[in-house]
Amino acid sequence: MPLMNFCISTNAQAIAATFSLVMATALLPSKDCRADEPIPSVDSPDYYSQYIQPILSEHCYECHSHASGESNGLLLVDSPAALLSGGTRGASVVPGNLDASLIYQALLYSDPDLQMPPAGKLQDDQIQLFKEWIQAGAVAPQIGSKSDNSHSIKDPSTKLSHWAYQQPLQSIAAKPSSQVIDELLLNRLQFNGLTFSPRADRRTLLKRLAFDLTGLTPTFEELERFANDSSDDQIAIADVVDGLLASPHFGERWARYWMDIARYADTKGYVFQEDRQYAEAFRYRDWLIEAFNRDMPYDQFIRKQLAADLDLDTEGNGIEHIPALGFLTLGRRFLNNKNDIIDDRLDVVTRGLMGMTLACARCHDHKYDPISQADYYALSGIFLNTDEPGGEPFAHRLVDSTDQRSAHILIRGNPGRPGDEVPRRFITLLDAEQKNFGPGSGRIELAEHITSSTNPLTARVMVNRIWMNLMGSSLVDSPSDIGTRCPAPLHQDLLDQMAIDFQQDGWSIKRMIRRIVLSNAYQQQSVANNQHAANAISIDPTNSLYWRMNRRRRDIESLRDGLLAASGQLDGQILGPSVKTDQQPFPKRRTVYAYIDRQDLAGYLRNFDMASPDSHSPSRAYTSVPQQGLFLLNSDFVSEQAAELGNQALLMANTHDQSTASQWLFHKILSRSATPVEETMANEFLEPELSTPEHLIERWICGFGSLNESADQLLSFERLPRFHEGQWAGMTGPPDATIGWCLLRAQGGHPGDGLLHTVVRRWIAPRDGKVRIRATLQHPSDIGDGVRGTLLLDAHKQLGQWTVFNSETRTMVEPFQVAAGQTVDFVTDCLSSPNNDSFNWSARIRYEDEARETFDAEKQFPLPNPPALNAWQMLAQAILASNEFAFVD
Repeated sequence: MPLMNFCISTNAQAIAATFSLVMATALLPSKDCRADEPIPSVDSPDYYSQYIQPILSEHCYECHSHASGESNGLLLVDSPAALLSGGTRGASVVPGNLDASLIYQALLYSDPDLQMPPAGKLQDDQIQLFKEWIQAGAVAPQIGSKSDNSHSIKDPSTKLSHWAYQQPLQSIAAKPSSQVIDELLLNRLQFNGLTFSPRADRRTLLKRLAFDLTGLTPTFEELERFANDSSDDQIAIADVVDGLLASPHFGERWARYWMDIARYADTKGYVFQEDRQYAEAFRYRDWLIEAFNRDMPYDQFIRKQLAADLDLDTEGNGIEHIPALGFLTLGRRFLNNKNDIIDDRLDVVTRGLMGMTLACARCHDHKYDPISQADYYALSGIFLNTDEPGGEPFAHRLVDSTDQRSAHILIRGNPGRPGDEVPRRFITLLDAEQKNFGPGSGRIELAEHITSSTNPLTARVMVNRIWMNLMGSSLVDSPSDIGTRCPAPLHQDLLDQMAIDFQQDGWSIKRMIRRIVLSNAYQQQSVANNQHAANAISIDPTNSLYWRMNRRRRDIESLRDGLLAASGQLDGQILGPSVKTDQQPFPKRRTVYAYIDRQDLAGYLRNFDMASPDSHSPSRAYTSVPQQGLFLLNSDFVSEQAAELGNQALLMANTHDQSTASQWLFHKILSRSATPVEETMANEFLEPELSTPEHLIERWICGFGSLNESADQLLSFERLPRFHEGQWAGMTGPPDATIGWCLLRAQGGHPGDGLLHTVVRRWIAPRDGKVRIRATLQHPSDIGDGVRGTLLLDAHKQLGQWTVFNSETRTMVEPFQVAAGQTVDFVTDCLSSPNNDSFNWSARIRYEDEARETFDAEKQFPLPNPPALNAWQMLAQAILASNEFAFVD
């Protein structure tokens, strides 16, 4: 038997039709060309499109194409890239080399074991076309060209033969290795006149690997140690990779990727008359972290998330995997609409695990893919027969129904119009036997079909997600929809090879990751500042060929974790309950443990493109919007990290010197030393005495204090400690355990109990001068005993006092003199009882000089500003806000 069979066609009429085919398609301009257009030259891409591709299409595609599902000798010829990759004997076309181009040798019929087509030799004129094309460099349309449409599917009759529905084809018969990845990519690069970029330096590689495998940044000392390691590059890099894969932080990183797929949240969304929290939802996240750390085989990983409750042995072993059911149960709730909940679960299972948009068949047969409405309701029956028992300690519990419920096709998706009954079974397209599921819900059978070796989708979808997370771009245009609207990927040979390797290698996620990160493709430079890059950009501006590594920006999890790590405050504890990362005091835990509120996602997470928890997310967007920069400049959280770094740097400057301290900042934040230029800039920045920014100068302060018995002197004053929902109040209130109902908002507030807990709006005079006060005190309630307002200068001189109950009064006093720094306090107490004592006290203070400067208590209501930073702290914040800190390479 020949090693490679170039069997093209068994059509007996092929030989007789050869001459007419040549005259019609090969020797004349294509039918799309105008009569007055010149015949394309042999070194033009149009030459391939008009002369070479029609011959291949007529004679070869039947047995050697993606659309046919055939690949005799593992050879595909339905694109220029496929010709370059070749089959088991090597490349079909080697540009400029006729002897090495196996397709040309087959056309010559000189080797009895290598003849194409077997039904008869092509005409000499046709063979001459191939000869001239190969000698001229085998020029073909570049990737992305409109001329290169060999993978498009326009005819509905081709749906069943769509590339994703065929079994993956092994491109290279070899043991799984990084070398195979490089060979497949390099072949296509060379076909386009390109090659890989040089390997990145060791510091860059270590930062890249740590980001991808743990989401953390190596310290300056770790980078220096690795950069100066004298061992062989590949050995040293492999050792680092193995260490990172073994780190408990690996699971934290990769669990967060899966949480996007699983639409994780700690709340249910909008619900009515039920607890909106998912009790102990974090247990699903913790299960994910541990599963990734243990490298649970992916087929078992899926099985546990679909049917952990059904996967227990007779002694109940396996109970620790029950939280895995959060994959199904932690979706959005739809006001007890079971059909919508089932639809959500079907969507996350089919899009998340197989890249199939099954949910599109809820109301009618799928418009594009070979999925019927009956397929939808056959799977819907699985979850129709799955219940959530009440009284469980956490929301990850499912059980099969005790009574079997029949699923019916719902006409137009309307629950009120049931149609034919459909048995529970798998999708027709992927199950030739169409065997109905047995007793119970069928979730075990569902898991088995999804992870079956005959299912061509599952492995492809997962290895594509792994590749996307490591390489910065997806091999498939739409990671969660590889149906007929998804064209065959440029690197389908690579995708298929990795899918086969993934299954044959025990479905090991860690081993697949290791294979990719040890490849030359992954370890390339991301910079594009040399002649090779300039040429590559003109040929492949989107880097579809992977001639360099994609430069990537940190996601919000890595960015926030990096801020905490730089300041030395990152809490490395693994697992545990969710924490509200947007509320003070800010937790120091990693961002993977952030509390995710489905209805009210934290603002900073939205600004940095966190996946929406409302439904399955195929991938994250990466936008650049002003809010991201404003977060790094203005947020209290970033200010805290900058303040901590600045304090440490200032201490170092006092004990050593300024240069040592500024270098230390660069080491801690960017994990490198400052350049001479940066060091000069830092020293110049630190030299002048910096004044406090105007927006940080306080004019109004919201606080509380105690009055003496005669209510003419403020005995104590403290700031109200917490700003929440537009008002200042106690730490846990209102009511607060210590100060009760004390609160102040822009228009007014509420006093606490008695003279010990009055609320105080304090104004600080910015300069000397005479001022006039215009104010109105109002108590709107018609019950209670009213409130009393007292106006004090410097906390001890009473300027006026008023009592109101279900009324309002103007609180006017004669103009009076103030000196810079003196205070005027608007003090409100409850008289005898704090019940029903909400009040409004609008106030304006105006200088009586020519400037007539006015201070309005409502318009200038104090919002929580970060404390004024000193020069060292501002330097730290400037480095934290740099692009270098925000990017991986």
